[in-house]
Amino acid sequence: MKDYKSGTILAFVVGIGIGAVAALLLAPKAGGELRDDISGAVGDRVDQLRDQGKDLTRRSKKFVETANERLQDALDQGADAFKQAKKAGA
Repeated sequence: MKDYKSGTILAFVVGIGIGAVAALLLAPKAGGELRDDISGAVGDRVDQLRDQGKDLTRRSKKFVETANERLQDALDQGADAFKQAKKAGA
């Protein structure tokens, strides 16, 4: 049983080593270039998220402003209706 576990672990470690060597030999770009590409892609995505956040903030503010205006209109109409009902009852 012990030999089976050690054989499995050895095969796993050898497989990792072969995969790492293959990745280095078949990599299309040098490490520095790849890091620059990854950094650029991450930077672009951060910029996109920042722009989306600004757009969401702008739309949220517009929604709140519109809701406040509608609420104020409803309050004004309610006050007018109350005044008219009070005059009619007096």
